[in-house]
Amino acid sequence: MNTTAAATQANVTVATVRTWCRRGVVTAAKVAGRWVIDNVSLAARIAIGAMKRPARQETAPVLDLAAVTIKTRTKPTGETLTKVTGYSALLADKLAHHADAGDRIHAANVLDQTVIILSDTPDADWDGEPGARHAGTVRTSYRGGAAGVTVDDVLDLAEQLRAQLAA
Repeated sequence: MNTTAAATQANVTVATVRTWCRRGVVTAAKVAGRWVIDNVSLAARIAIGAMKRPARQETAPVLDLAAVTIKTRTKPTGETLTKVTGYSALLADKLAHHADAGDRIHAANVLDQTVIILSDTPDADWDGEPGARHAGTVRTSYRGGAAGVTVDDVLDLAEQLRAQLAA
């Protein structure tokens, strides 16, 4: 079997198969300058690869909450609201794409003038709104205006905050 056929069968690149041949991972011999790979040896290598441990599940990065202001209050109805402001630092990776410092400052100011609200109670008034998820339990007043930062970016951040605060 040649390297191309072996790579297809093993679902790896041709370069990987050549490396296996050079290192003796599979039984192979060079014939007329090309690798000829033993089918049984390749099948054994594929089986070994299939026995690998499953990939670790990545955990969500821990957010530095010292950079934000978090206020929680309970309404007379029993609904608990958590208000997060000053969160532009948590989106620094998005803001870093601005080459102009003035644009970065403007984007940070726009973000810092908006809020993220986390609620423990669904609110039908927010259901289907573009600035809300999960029937309004995660919502933001951000509607855009900071180049490179979408409403979905802010809502993704809000979900990370919610998960971290709940832990």
